[in-house]
Amino acid sequence: MNNNLLIQIIKYLFASILILITTSFAQSERYTKDAENGYMWLAMDDPNLMYNLSKENYLGSILDRFRLTGEKYPKIESLSCREDIDKLFSEGKSDEYALEDVVNEINRFYSQDSNLVIPIVFAYCYTIKKFAGASTNELNEYKEKVLIFCNE
Repeated sequence: MNNNLLIQIIKYLFASILILITTSFAQSERYTKDAENGYMWLAMDDPNLMYNLSKENYLGSILDRFRLTGEKYPKIESLSCREDIDKLFSEGKSDEYALEDVVNEINRFYSQDSNLVIPIVFAYCYTIKKFAGASTNELNEYKEKVLIFCNE
């Protein structure tokens, strides 16, 4: 066998192994404080990955757990959106928004790279606060509190 061909094959094998090693050890940052974040949300759109949950199903599970158990979402009271959810229901505004509207708002939220580390439940609360009539200043303050929590 020609030495140049052998060197070419070795280089190709080395490059292939190097690529395989770097991709196998690369971890996505799909969790913040053990909660799925914007990276996970975006991954739900990847047609090459098999997910048994769509974005609507994921959000539906949040709503079902909230409705059935009364569990706070999120569990940190100062970052909760319970009052905003109650406000939407009491004012009859909850029927104005479909789950698709929530998904679209969360998609917009995660279109900013700086928001990707924020857990999905907080993006959901941000959206609920927006639907409940929170001002831009209130939304920015909420997001700032969430980012501080995420970076603690």
